[in-house]
Amino acid sequence: MNRPALPTDDEVRTAAEQLLTDHRDGGLFPNVTTLAKRFGVNRTTFYRHFSAITDAMLDSAGQQHTDGPKRRRPPRQSTEPEQALRRLRTENEDLRRHLEIYEEQIRMLTTENKRLRELIEQQAGVTAISTRRLELDH
Repeated sequence: MNRPALPTDDEVRTAAEQLLTDHRDGGLFPNVTTLAKRFGVNRTTFYRHFSAITDAMLDSAGQQHTDGPKRRRPPRQSTEPEQALRRLRTENEDLRRHLEIYEEQIRMLTTENKRLRELIEQQAGVTAISTRRLELDH
């Protein structure tokens, strides 16, 4: 399995500086995910190998954010994971409601089963052992 080659520290620093420059010019707040995607590396691996550079980039961006003119971050767009999470929560609520309905149905069927069994045993003349012992003791 071929893994993507890791970029050099200089390449990562250059890309981080570009993100910081874009942020200074009114762009989005720089983040590690964007940086990692630029090099085709997953975030965890990127943090593992370039934590010092990413920490410096985020610190610098945070400092720019507090020192510079106050800009609002662009409103968050609903992302695919958020939509999936919302859908899963709705499904979970629906499943819980169904479970409550099924529990009640099982209770009702159990009660009805007991009543019918007693009726059949009564008509068949079945005597319960515990009832028979009570009669003999007296």
